[in-house]
Amino acid sequence: MTELNLRALQREDRPSSAGPGGGESESGVAMLERWVELPDGRMEVRHTRLTPEDYLNPRFGDKWLQGRDHSEVSPDVADRLRRWFGSRPDILVLNDVQHRLGPGFPNPSPDVSVIQGARHPDRDLTTFDVVKQGAVPRLIVEVISPRDRRIRDVDEIDKVALYQRRGVPEYLLVVLPRRSPEPYRISGYRLDPTGVYQPIMPDEQGRLLSETTGLWFAVSQKGDGVVIRDAATGELLRTSKEEEQERKVEAQARQAAEARAAREAEARQAAEARAVAETEARQAAEAELARLRAEIEHLRGG
Repeated sequence: MTELNLRALQREDRPSSAGPGGGESESGVAMLERWVELPDGRMEVRHTRLTPEDYLNPRFGDKWLQGRDHSEVSPDVADRLRRWFGSRPDILVLNDVQHRLGPGFPNPSPDVSVIQGARHPDRDLTTFDVVKQGAVPRLIVEVISPRDRRIRDVDEIDKVALYQRRGVPEYLLVVLPRRSPEPYRISGYRLDPTGVYQPIMPDEQGRLLSETTGLWFAVSQKGDGVVIRDAATGELLRTSKEEEQERKVEAQARQAAEARAAREAEARQAAEARAVAETEARQAAEAELARLRAEIEHLRGG
């Protein structure tokens, strides 16, 4: 039995997390925000329970309501990768853009995808058609919301089989904690020579290597974030906010250094002025002493 078949059986045998009455609590349900057209032509936004079908085949404009952590981590990872590959016109990084995978496949909207060699890597893409673009994502990253088991199953099981069938070389999953003390977790799959996904094994530091991008993915030391580094140099991939904060810190350090240098210059000038004043006072005292001695000698001679 293949690993994917085994996971499918595990999904069928997984106990339900339904609450009293057979339905999950509101805090454990992922919601879908969707604009719908009313009979009179007006548009109205509606919130309904997110279904696995809608999750795998979203409409343009659909928005998942899966909590603050998910809404922050997904664009954060995309921002790091987009800035890192900004100088590579052959690489496209997409965040929450629907992917048309071709006939017979659903059209999911991955949290993050890294694509190389797209024919038309326009910046205003609303969908990415792998057939027309002639390129399949090299890496897909899904941020898993732990609150709704049905949606977790889509990311952890259905999309594993889907991305394997479509030939996506690497698939990483960032699992957000259920509770605050729990750490983030990262796992992933890589296609073997036969086209079957195999788990990406972490190194001794717990890092997962993405061979398609040449990057290490890991959980931060505090367990509350994702760390991405260049595998060749160890350089840390920073977000726009982190780089802005770093620039502010550098500016503050530069201002502090300039202020310190100004104070030191003032102190040096004051010391030099005191030295000049002391020299002038000493010379004046020596001149007065010489005058008094001369006067005494004059009186003695008289």
